[in-house]
Amino acid sequence: MQPPPSAPTPPGAPPPPPPAHAEGPAPAPTTGADREPILDLLRGFALLGILLVNIELMRGPALFDALAGVLPEPATGADRVTEFLVGWLAAGKFISSFAILFGIGAGLLAVKARSRGGSPQRLLARRYTLLAGFGLGHMLLLFPGDVLFVYAVTGFVLLLFIEVQPRTALWWSGGIITLLTIGTTALVALAAALEDLIPDAEVDDPFSGAMGSFFDGRREATITAYTEGSIGEVLSARAFEALLVQSGTLVTVPWLVALFLLGYAATRAGVATDLGSHRRLLRRLAATGLLLGLPLNLVLGVVGTVGAATGTTGELEVTWVEIVSTPAQMLGAPLLAVGYLASISLLALRFGAWKPLAAVGRMALTAYLTQSLVTTVVFIGFGTYGAWTATSALLVVAGTWLLLLIACPLWLRWFRFGPVEWLWRSWTYRARQPLRR
Repeated sequence: MQPPPSAPTPPGAPPPPPPAHAEGPAPAPTTGADREPILDLLRGFALLGILLVNIELMRGPALFDALAGVLPEPATGADRVTEFLVGWLAAGKFISSFAILFGIGAGLLAVKARSRGGSPQRLLARRYTLLAGFGLGHMLLLFPGDVLFVYAVTGFVLLLFIEVQPRTALWWSGGIITLLTIGTTALVALAAALEDLIPDAEVDDPFSGAMGSFFDGRREATITAYTEGSIGEVLSARAFEALLVQSGTLVTVPWLVALFLLGYAATRAGVATDLGSHRRLLRRLAATGLLLGLPLNLVLGVVGTVGAATGTTGELEVTWVEIVSTPAQMLGAPLLAVGYLASISLLALRFGAWKPLAAVGRMALTAYLTQSLVTTVVFIGFGTYGAWTATSALLVVAGTWLLLLIACPLWLRWFRFGPVEWLWRSWTYRARQPLRR
């Protein structure tokens, strides 16, 4: 039996809506013309800045020293100044910036997928699956302190919040950070109080002695592998170091979720997609982030980069330093990161985005892996692991920055994306993307 014919559409009336089951065009990646150069600039800034922190774990066995309880001699002169400034102005700030920008990126992809009738959850799940693969390869081959894997894990948690409204996302973000700050600070204070009540462990305490000997042995084995070992020995040392670092990094997932939600809310509220119309908000964020964040992070300069990463305080025996450094990491670092991002956005709105740095941001994933490749060649390929000071290692940082600021703009003259971005996009959208311009 034939269905009855539909009524004709009156002249001038809008066309009838498509059937409920009709799907929009398949999601596609953002083209160069649609990109926001200021967001690329912010990614480039965060990418270059994070090398200042990572270089401390790349150049020598400071992590094993801290875990073994073998505290190095306090730095003096230029090295002490370098360690203080990096701890104060960089440690925790750039990973916070990356997390916020990651949330912004997730928001942009979700909005685009919805506008085309696709599923944001499926699109982002594919994206995070390959990102986890990149992270595993990166931590085993180049840098055990990789953040890509934990970002991928956190991204899957973010999928639970994809449908929430911007205000709800902000409440979740603020609530998680507040609870984490209060909870972890209370635990550190309690541990410090118990230390005063319980007598110090005897020198021949079997557990402490065994742990110290184990990590001291791993320290020596790592130095040997990285300076004169075979490729197999280097990879074995990398794997153990990655297991050690990543087991601690995964604990930060709730904190990263809060920062992801902050960036996600900025996109859903229209701030990240129209920075020019939110100058007043950016000024408030810049002022608040810098004026509160700079003093709150001073204690991280005291403990240094490795101290901030491992919770140790070097030769310091002052309990308040340990206690205050916890809220500085949890709350102060993201606050200062927001101040950085808002200030740079205002400068870019006034003077324009610096193209070389924006190019680095467009190729952020490729550039991140390139940083690790360059430092691996310098510290392990040339057998100089453990031979660099905090200040001399800045030469490697500056050289890597210069390489990226030159190479990324040159690459983008002929190609649409970085090589790793091209693979990531092709996987995400299930279609081979055009690479050459």
